[in-house]
Amino acid sequence: MKAAVVPAASSSWQIKDVPQPQPGAGQVLVKMHASGICCTDVHQTLGHLPGQFPRILGHEPVGEIVAVAPDVTARKVGDRVGSAWIQSTCGRCEWCQRGRRMFCPCMKGTGGEAQGGHAEYMPMNADATYLIPDKVSYEQAAPIFCAGYTVYSGLRWADPQPHERVAVLGIGGLGHLAVQYAKAAGFETVAISHSPDKDKMIRELGADEIVRDGKDLAAAGGADVILSTSNSTKAMNDSIQGLRPDGRLVTMGADAEPIGLSDRSHLEAYSNNWQPAKRPRVSIRGAGLRGPGQSQIDNRDVSVSWGREGLSARCRGQDPVPRCAHHVTAGARRSGPWRLANFASSAKLRIATP
Repeated sequence: MKAAVVPAASSSWQIKDVPQPQPGAGQVLVKMHASGICCTDVHQTLGHLPGQFPRILGHEPVGEIVAVAPDVTARKVGDRVGSAWIQSTCGRCEWCQRGRRMFCPCMKGTGGEAQGGHAEYMPMNADATYLIPDKVSYEQAAPIFCAGYTVYSGLRWADPQPHERVAVLGIGGLGHLAVQYAKAAGFETVAISHSPDKDKMIRELGADEIVRDGKDLAAAGGADVILSTSNSTKAMNDSIQGLRPDGRLVTMGADAEPIGLSDRSHLEAYSNNWQPAKRPRVSIRGAGLRGPGQSQIDNRDVSVSWGREGLSARCRGQDPVPRCAHHVTAGARRSGPWRLANFASSAKLRIATP
């Protein structure tokens, strides 16, 4: 079969003839009809994410099942399926037992440790496949297995309540789906967009209101949840102005710069707009996937409060890899800028009042 092969880190993709795989135990063989591309493919090509070279990427794969292993009973030839990031996990570690399979140290990811979809055929674990409705085209379905899965996961992590307001920062490949999901789930939905030329489309997607930045969001009453799909740290920092007390910022875009809760001025904004938040409490909940070369992951809960002596941080839980330990230490107090670094895409920042 033909496949797009990445022979080495930072090399060009090459179309090559490679052996056609056959389904192993618990697997199905899928003839690819569409395979989406996102920026993660770039990071994988550059060697920023784990995985051996040469590799076949593609983590938004959809197609038709053409063969099934003898032990597979839940799928059949002819099924239209797709698969998301996780192909398999150990099922035995703490994280699997807690239902957090994405943190399993033995996880095999689509297009990472397992072959991806940039090929004519791809073996998939049968229990990692999802049936695609007949009315949904392959081209429409493919991005849902990455962009759609990501923003829906962010919405779940934010845990919005029935009375709360959801804002979406950045209306692009992820953001346009986040607006639709939030609205479909029944929440008042605000779009934070710097692009007036997108306003008509944003309205058609279901947004109740459009604002340009965090200041405008605050003036419009703020948001309990901000789903950040932007890759701009500057835009993320700015949007925090519009977070209401007990609000959550869930980041799904990535930037090299850390998110900064720069000083007391950000916190005072809350007491100016939403009384009686005279001493807001900030807690940060971060969960990181494995980084390059890591055999474990970190999952660190940090409680941060602002007092007369500055920011007081307290770490909770036992973490396999305390990757953010140089930024947050138990009992540490800081009176200067508070910078949140090395939190992955499921990081949550919460603004609360005592």
